[in-house]
Order: sequence, then C-alpha cells, then structure tokens
Amino acid sequence: MHNMIIEDERDLDAPIEVPVEVSSPNIEFVENEPIRFQNFLSRFREIRNPEGHFSLRNALIDYLWEEYSNTE
Repeated sequence: MHNMIIEDERDLDAPIEVPVEVSSPNIEFVENEPIRFQNFLSRFREIRNPEGHFSLRNALIDYLWEEYSNTE
C-alpha cells in the first residue's frame, strides 16, 4: 500500500484566487526591552544551572521524605 502512486488531485482549470490585503497589526514597542530580555536570560540561566537544579531536587526529595515517611 505504501508504494502506491498517488495522482495529483488538483483542479488545473480552477480559477486563481486573488489575495486579499490584510491590515498590519499594531505593534507596541517597549523602551526597556533589552532590560527585560536580560532579566529573562538571567532567570533562564538560573533554571538551567546544574548546581541549582540538583540543590532544588535534593531539597524536594528531603521535603517529600520528611512529609510522607512518618505517616502512620
């Protein structure tokens, strides 16, 4: 089945559609955009930091161990 030849199903006699102009969206420029981007990058680096990741992971493991190990 996967080796079957598929015929072109387009209608070659169909009329050509004329494109419609679309108005451009309003774009709001922010003056402190580089500062916002730098803040984003610093937060991204904190998230991707392996030491921070393992520290948060171990803190979560300790919390869950304390929370659910003494349930009787």
